[in-house]
Amino acid sequence: MQHEKKKFIKLRFEEREDQIMGDKNNTNNNPFTGCTIVATGKLENFTRDDINSRIISLGATASNSVTHKTDYLICGAKPGSKLVKAKELGITVLTEQEFLKMIPA
Repeated sequence: MQHEKKKFIKLRFEEREDQIMGDKNNTNNNPFTGCTIVATGKLENFTRDDINSRIISLGATASNSVTHKTDYLICGAKPGSKLVKAKELGITVLTEQEFLKMIPA
């Protein structure tokens, strides 16, 4: 029984890892591969963990702070200082809907 439980846990972990990481070989038409992306503000369709998982699944790095290395800022309601800093640094700011439209099918 213990062996079956370990096997189940391992399979669930691998399944979750696949969901988070996505297909790293599928980078065709993906503008986010290799990018650093920050999300800020209240998003309509994602929790913070969910958006970060989605970012990672696209082959990008999810970050919590805006720096000169940031490529995109996904901006929800009430974004605060991250939006100000992104604009100062000339970083591309996307709404949640713009981000979703850019994701390859």
